[in-house]
Amino acid sequence: MATYVIELNDAGVRLATAERCLADSPGYALLQGDRLLLGERARSEARLHPRHIQSQFWSRLSTDALPQPGPRARTVADLAYAHLLDLFSDTDAADADVVFAVPGQFDRNQLALLLGIARECPFRAVGLVDMGVAAVAASGAGRGTALHVDGQLHRTVITRINVDDELVRDRVDDTAATGLIGLQDAMVGLIADAFIRETRFDPLHEAGTEQRLYDSLGTWLEQLALAGEALLELDTGRNSYRVSMHQDRLVERLRPRYEQLAERLRTHAGNGAEIHLSARLAELPGLQASLEARLGDCEVIRAADDAVQQGTFAHLDRIRRDGERLAFVTRLPNVLPAGQETKVEAPAKAEGPAAAPEPRAPEPEPPAPLRPTHVLLGHEAWPLGPEPLTIGGSDGCLPAELPQRVCTIRLQDGGIRIDPEYGASITHQGEEAERTLYLAVGEEILLDKRIALTPIVVRSEI
Repeated sequence: MATYVIELNDAGVRLATAERCLADSPGYALLQGDRLLLGERARSEARLHPRHIQSQFWSRLSTDALPQPGPRARTVADLAYAHLLDLFSDTDAADADVVFAVPGQFDRNQLALLLGIARECPFRAVGLVDMGVAAVAASGAGRGTALHVDGQLHRTVITRINVDDELVRDRVDDTAATGLIGLQDAMVGLIADAFIRETRFDPLHEAGTEQRLYDSLGTWLEQLALAGEALLELDTGRNSYRVSMHQDRLVERLRPRYEQLAERLRTHAGNGAEIHLSARLAELPGLQASLEARLGDCEVIRAADDAVQQGTFAHLDRIRRDGERLAFVTRLPNVLPAGQETKVEAPAKAEGPAAAPEPRAPEPEPPAPLRPTHVLLGHEAWPLGPEPLTIGGSDGCLPAELPQRVCTIRLQDGGIRIDPEYGASITHQGEEAERTLYLAVGEEILLDKRIALTPIVVRSEI
């Protein structure tokens, strides 16, 4: 029976053999009535139907109910189960044994739930390993401290590893400041501003052109990495627009977030450490150079794109459990010079399994949302129109109360889209929001922890 590894990073959940990657599917789900799209198909419509997109079902794996349940998924776990099935659907993998490489922030309950979900899938789970430890094990590390740094959709996960003859996970930290979606939003905002300034065309005004902007970002970043400067072209189907962009401008836009990550790493690095930067993060413009400049006593190493895959298969005998309760492996042998002995690893303690998600009854599709006409700021209603509405700052609403720009608001998909400025204080459902939000009529956020903002409908007739 073939053995596969599933790498559970929601920026790209990967199914691989020891030789090659068979599937790479981002952790997106589009749930719209009885319609369910997953992976790249869902991501390609994320800006067209933002209120129906789920992108945190892996990072927040649980049995919690979805905000808009549908016939094909009612809970967060239902989406994770569907995504695993979808991952195998486009491959010839069958009768598989699977090892899960799991992000470090997963807790015991999430590990147990993952095993419960796996029991309902057409494969057999035979191992669990920490993703950061597996990645470093692919090439090994010098004695002392190693930090594995990996980017997910909504956070960056830092795994501190004590290095000797073995690689032993010490602690795990994460930060939302450099989640990949937030970084993409910041870069797209800068590029959109360039289109407005140079061509008077706002690509964020319509969902279709906004989606094209996000779809083009990866290609543009490759062009900028090669040449440092490029002419970015956006074809809307009706017209084609071009703007010039230098990579340094993107680096400058992202610099505050890079600095925050560097300070987080410094607290874990101590008197110097090897920093193993995942390939996803290393591809971000200027990040590796920024970390090298700010962490001069650390060596920043770009990990191979398949590091998790190779590290897992290199130590499959330590990870795999046949006929036993699975253990979550957080220590692996270190790659050492020939002839140097390694310590024998003690068996890892197994995590308890969880019950598989129960099938759910179909739910009716929710009614179409009302389209807001105004936003209520405190006790003042401000009209919404075709042009973006700026909140705060000298040219925005409430300049006396909010002297610095807080966010920009656009009408979109039956609600409003809110693009926060970096460092602005926006509270949504009790948590600080650092990326784009989508609100329906009646939903509320707090600006600067004191001013309520709510999209509303003002009737023209009574």
